[in-house]
Amino acid sequence: MATQEIHGDGWAVGADGVRRWGTLGAAGLFLTTAEDGVTLLLVQHRAMWTNFGGTWGIPGGAIDTGETAVEAALRETMEETGVDPSDVTTGEAVVTARAPLDHVLRRVPLTEAELPLADAVTSAVAGGATLFDAVRGHRLTHPETGYPLVATLQGDLCWEVPDDTVPEWTYTTVLCTADHPLELNPTAESADLAWCPLDEVAELNLLPPFREALPGLIARLGS
Repeated sequence: MATQEIHGDGWAVGADGVRRWGTLGAAGLFLTTAEDGVTLLLVQHRAMWTNFGGTWGIPGGAIDTGETAVEAALRETMEETGVDPSDVTTGEAVVTARAPLDHVLRRVPLTEAELPLADAVTSAVAGGATLFDAVRGHRLTHPETGYPLVATLQGDLCWEVPDDTVPEWTYTTVLCTADHPLELNPTAESADLAWCPLDEVAELNLLPPFREALPGLIARLGS
């Protein structure tokens, strides 16, 4: 079995039992602009299949191997909204959530020799099933280790391998500005995207950790 992980995608399982996305932590972009004297915040209505699906938050995601939190926030925002990092001025990066970990679930790609172990999944995909449905339907595990087979958004098949050497998970929020409301192009991870007046954001059905962090982030805008 290969030992490297693919990106930082994967669950971090807290000492409290809660799963948080990103084996290396996660980051998001708190992107504001102004129009007609009103401060606007870029908000994302999360697709139902995502973690906390149906809530509103900011674009972001798992930090990749070798990335800084700022780089990850900009990359994830571009992937999820179409916002070009060159149109954004980055500011302060703030850790807005942290949690001690029990373990992370790293995603290790199948070796060439292991590919036949996933034949049931690849056959189902060839028959018209989506990769995620095929993986969920067959629930395959490694015959020696018992590690479950999972699929990534990039279309890779991996073993989900526990690792208890990572002590803490963090979420970093990067404060940024744009000169004007930028054009938004939602992808599969976004049910909707909007420029919301900052003083109306709290009225949305917010992702719980974002709701907790919001007052402090707003306060930093005026500091």
